[in-house]
Amino acid sequence: MPRPSAVAVVDEERSVTASGASGGRAVDTLRARLAGRAAREHVVLDFLDDDLEQARGALAAIATYVASIDAALTDEEPSQQRILSLALGGGPIDRIERLGAALASVRRRLAQVAARM
Repeated sequence: MPRPSAVAVVDEERSVTASGASGGRAVDTLRARLAGRAAREHVVLDFLDDDLEQARGALAAIATYVASIDAALTDEEPSQQRILSLALGGGPIDRIERLGAALASVRRRLAQVAARM
């Protein structure tokens, strides 16, 4: 009896908690260090935090897509329909572009933060 095929769905809003963030945002320690400085430093940290969240979300979507491919290929009875849906679904191509933009922004914001320390 053939197994029903599955279609992989990537949750584009899923995010991954930053390792070492102790349950809080990754910039909280730095924010505490810059306490008492001008509001501009905190705005830059807010933007940095947003950029990091976008990067985490894009990485999670890409990782989910790759895991779906791994699961489809290692299935005991690989489904032609499932493999084809993964191939034709486009995958997280737009997320890869967002990841590149987010990482460029993270680098720029890190330089701004370092200059203000």
